[in-house]
Amino acid sequence: MLMQMKGHNAISPCRMCRITGLSIPGIAGTAHYVPLDRRCHPSQLEPTQYNPADLPLRNHDEMCQQALEVEGARTNTESERLARKYGIKGQSILLHLHSLRFPSSFPYDFMHLIWENLMKNLVLHWTGEFKGLDDGRESYTLDNAVWKAIGDDTAQAGTTIPSAYGVRVPNIADPGKTLSAEMWSFWTLFLGPVVLRRGFLQTVYYQHYIKLVWLLNICLQFEISVNDIQRV
Repeated sequence: MLMQMKGHNAISPCRMCRITGLSIPGIAGTAHYVPLDRRCHPSQLEPTQYNPADLPLRNHDEMCQQALEVEGARTNTESERLARKYGIKGQSILLHLHSLRFPSSFPYDFMHLIWENLMKNLVLHWTGEFKGLDDGRESYTLDNAVWKAIGDDTAQAGTTIPSAYGVRVPNIADPGKTLSAEMWSFWTLFLGPVVLRRGFLQTVYYQHYIKLVWLLNICLQFEISVNDIQRV
């Protein structure tokens, strides 16, 4: 909010780069999604592919200029059009602090991006509950009995884990249970690697998850070295 970014309702929803978003075909809504490969999307807008290692990054001067354009629009309609195009609603009050640079002075919202978003959606994929999508050509969906057992093991694990290690995680397979960001974090980093082992029909999906855990542990370090980045 303080950055005056429009977020997922904008055509340029990312605050760090200028990647353009796409709406879901045939569905009415304002949310935009940012797949790197959009060659199969019916819009066929350019570019049809983005290189994740070479995204078109935003910079301070450009963002300031775009904010001025939004605020200087002659009509509210034009202002809203520009805001959706740029993903910027106007000038932030923080622009008066000349020690700050947009967007590099603002860290990522790791809690919402990872624990309250990525992990929730990943579990929905594993359980066949993500927006009506199925496995397609893959086979990553967990059997219902396996997922139930994972939930039971998760709940029982709290009995033997000292509270100093983290909050107790409830049955993750119980739809009536709500997990906090701390619970998602503890489950992802410490319980998931154990309870998901041999859970998938193909080990490649478990290995993919373990790589994710490895990356998340790097992200949570107090310092990230050049060697860490090169290993990634």
